[in-house]
Amino acid sequence: MQHAPNKRFAASMATLMLAASLGVHAATTPAPTPRPRLVITATSVPATPKPTVTPKPAATPKPTITPKPTTTPKPTAVPTAIPTVKPTVPPQPTPTLAPVSYRHGEMINLDGHFGSNNATQTFLGGAGGMIEATATGSSMANGNGWTFNNLGGPTTVQNDPQRGKVLFTPEDSTHYNAVRRFDPGFAIPEQRYIYKAHWVRNVLLLDGKPYTKSYQWKHERIVWRDSVVDGNCEFKIYNWANTGVITIVNRSATDQSTYWGGIAPDHNGDWALMETLIYTGTQGLQDGKVITRVHKNGHTYISQNRQAEKIYADPDLRLRYFIEQNYFGNFGQREDGVDNPLPKPDVRQVYSDDSRILISNDNQPAWKRVELRDSVDLHDATVRELQDWTVWSGGIQVKLNTGGLPKGRHRLYLVVIEGVDANGWDNVVGATPINVSVD
Repeated sequence: MQHAPNKRFAASMATLMLAASLGVHAATTPAPTPRPRLVITATSVPATPKPTVTPKPAATPKPTITPKPTTTPKPTAVPTAIPTVKPTVPPQPTPTLAPVSYRHGEMINLDGHFGSNNATQTFLGGAGGMIEATATGSSMANGNGWTFNNLGGPTTVQNDPQRGKVLFTPEDSTHYNAVRRFDPGFAIPEQRYIYKAHWVRNVLLLDGKPYTKSYQWKHERIVWRDSVVDGNCEFKIYNWANTGVITIVNRSATDQSTYWGGIAPDHNGDWALMETLIYTGTQGLQDGKVITRVHKNGHTYISQNRQAEKIYADPDLRLRYFIEQNYFGNFGQREDGVDNPLPKPDVRQVYSDDSRILISNDNQPAWKRVELRDSVDLHDATVRELQDWTVWSGGIQVKLNTGGLPKGRHRLYLVVIEGVDANGWDNVVGATPINVSVD
C-alpha cells in the first residue's frame, strides 16, 4: 500500500535542495572560506617596514663629530717653541732650510715668546769679543770685569787650528798657578741662577811625550774672595788624572761636602766644553742645585746632578769671583808616593775659548741661553757652540758664533734653553733650523 509522503519530510527535502543550489554542501565547508580573510589581514603585517627603521646606522654620522681633528691645528702653535719634552727631536726632520746661509758674527732674529732674560753676563768669545779683538801673540788686556795676569801668567792669544783665536796660559816653575778671573762686581745673593761654561784643552808633556802618570789639575773655582787658597765659601772642581773628579761645595767653615765621580777633559786630548750650573737657593736649606757637565768627543756627560743641595750656610759669605785656574801638581803620587823626586812634566799648558758666565738678577726661570747644535736634543748633539745675543725680549736677536765649526756649509739649529729636567738635561723651548757657512 502506498502511503502519501509526509509533509514535514517534503519540506526538509525542499530546504536541502535549495541549499544545494546555493552551493552549501555541508555545515563544515563554510569555515574554510573565512581563513583567506585572516591571511589577508596577516599579509598586511609586512607593514612592519621596521627594516627601514634600521637606517639607525645612518645615525652613525657621529663620525662627522670627529672633526676634533680640526682642533689639531696645534701644530700651528708649535712653530714658536718646541715642547720642553725630549720629543723636541721631531722638528729635526723638517730642516727645509731657506737658501740663505749665515756666517760668523751675523745677526739672526728668533721669533717667539721667550720672555725676557734679566741677567748679568759676560762672553769672551764670538765676533768682536775680547779674544777675537786681540792680536795673535799679544797678551790679554784686563777689562769688562776680567783680569788675566794678576797671578802667574801670562795669558796670550794664540791661533788654534780648530777654534781659531783662543786663550793660552802656560804653567812652569815661574808661572805655577796661572789664573783668569771674572768679577761681576757684586756678591751673588740667595735664589739666583749661575751658568759658567768654557771650552778647554790641556797639554802635559815630559821630554816631548804625553805625561802618563797621575796628577792633580785644579781648573774651576767660584769663590767668595779673590784668591785660589781654599776657603769657607766656594765651589770648585779638581781632576785627579787616572783617579777621578772631585767636586767640592764649601758652605761655611763647618759645613762642607765633597763629591767624587764624573767626567773631566782628557789631558793631551781634544777640546772639551765644561759647564757648571748652580742655583744658590736659601741659606741653610737644601733647595739649591748643582749640575756639572762635560762635552767631549762629540758627547755630553753629566758628572754631578744634585738638585737638592745646600749652597749657603754662612750669613756673611756669598759666591762672587769666577776663576779658571791652571794648577797642575801632585805628579805621580799614586804610582811613586807623595813628594817623590821623579821628573815632572816640563810642558804644562791650558788653552781655553768662549768663556760664558750668566748670573740671573732675579729668581725667574733658570739658565736661559742659546746654543748652536746639530741636534735639538742634547743627548744626540755632537756640535755645541755657545751663543751671544743683543736682544732678548719676546724674540731673541742672536749674534752668530760659529766657534770651532770646520770649513764648509752646515745644517744646524739655534736652540733656546730654559732650565734643566730632573736628570740634569736641558729643557729646550725653541729651535730654529739654519744654514751656517764657515769660509
